[in-house]
Amino acid sequence: MGLLQTFHRGRRVLAWAVVAVAAVFFLAPIVWLLLEPTRTAPDALAGPALGFGSLHLVGVWWQVLLSDTGIGGSTLTWIENSALYSGSGVLIAVAFGLPAGYALATVDFIGRRALLIVTMIAMLIPSNALVLPLVLEAHAFHLLGSPLAVILPYGLFPFGVYMAYLYFNTPRIHHLLASARIDGCNDWQAFRQVALPLSAPVIGLIMLLDFVASWTNYFLPFLMYAPWNATGRYPVSLGIAQQLMGGTTFGTYIGNLDLQTRAPAPEEALLLLATAAPVIVVLLIAQRWIASGRLAGVFGAEA
Repeated sequence: MGLLQTFHRGRRVLAWAVVAVAAVFFLAPIVWLLLEPTRTAPDALAGPALGFGSLHLVGVWWQVLLSDTGIGGSTLTWIENSALYSGSGVLIAVAFGLPAGYALATVDFIGRRALLIVTMIAMLIPSNALVLPLVLEAHAFHLLGSPLAVILPYGLFPFGVYMAYLYFNTPRIHHLLASARIDGCNDWQAFRQVALPLSAPVIGLIMLLDFVASWTNYFLPFLMYAPWNATGRYPVSLGIAQQLMGGTTFGTYIGNLDLQTRAPAPEEALLLLATAAPVIVVLLIAQRWIASGRLAGVFGAEA
């Protein structure tokens, strides 16, 4: 009995040790981002990796970040571009994905099954695998270097169509729509007056997932803009990469790695934190929609 208790105690200790190591590994970069803007540039190079400086320096680095002498001048432009591209892509994904999923779930038409299979295949294809065909298509329509070359692909979100299909393809939704049709509603009225008011949770999911995927996308805007030297239209993901990979001014050597950036590490860390803020805002908004309570009972079993 004592041996068995020792075994269970050792297994718990091992499990907690694994969790602790994983927590340190994944939390350390976040802690570094939060602490780095409080330090001076020399401290960032020569001081401890997770050192704390002064909260006053956060405001100083923020002013430098937004000034023309920082990596800047372009920081706000990148954020505005990303907000335009990602926001427009989300609107397109919701405006087209929600009715498409509703039609696949509730309307019986020729080719419905084939269209659903195509949607699932497109959903499973890695997004980077579609970048080259999208670039060729944008070139054919003379869109390279244009904001539409990024906005339109961001609106292509087959996973959102499939989520909407799953949401509307439930017995209770079908019963509600059947009742609406008995009361004299046509398909459009049933969608607008019954299905759409109940779809806030799935709209929140589509918004969140598409916005995060668009905001963090690097490869697509890189191929759409970099060959045309359209730096004024860069999104924030491409701007950050430009600062982190193209710098020759600030940096240090760690082992055989030459880590060079165009700005000191505290400024770069503050830029990363600033660009994460819109994602957090969208997450909070979408969370309220997802947890709005309208989902209750929709996926439940029939009584």
